[in-house]
Amino acid sequence: MARAIWSGSISFGLLNVPVKLYSAVSRKSVSFRELRQTDSSRIRHKRVAEADGEEVPYEEIVKGYEVAPEQYVVLTRDELEELDPKKTRAIEIQDFVDLDEIDPIYFDHPYYLGPDKGAEKAYALLVKAMADSKKVAVARFVLRNREHLAAIRRTRWSGPRSSTT
Repeated sequence: MARAIWSGSISFGLLNVPVKLYSAVSRKSVSFRELRQTDSSRIRHKRVAEADGEEVPYEEIVKGYEVAPEQYVVLTRDELEELDPKKTRAIEIQDFVDLDEIDPIYFDHPYYLGPDKGAEKAYALLVKAMADSKKVAVARFVLRNREHLAAIRRTRWSGPRSSTT
């Protein structure tokens, strides 16, 4: 059985349907370590200031956005935290649209949604209503500290799941 990577609820209006999110694909990649050829010792990269070549401790590092060559707008950790999307456990439906209104170029990563325990009937009702009206839900949700735009639709197979991208 697949393990859910996120749990929360689909919400719109007064309706909240508890769901679990599963990854539909497994991306595999190979990662290499840099090693010294003579003894296979790992190579570490240090944070070094360009101005004087000295190593800089992590506590002294800030983030900056370059607005012109060598001119930066510096953001504090507190300011960066304020920019993070508010963590919610909701997939908030913004609208219902026809699937052909969404250009496939916008689909990035497929997921499966499934009802959480006790929400099977409400979930099935939502999926059936969307299928009968031939609509998909456009929604927003936060996953791994990033806000995502999603299209929730029923997949072509007969299982009880819909997918988001």
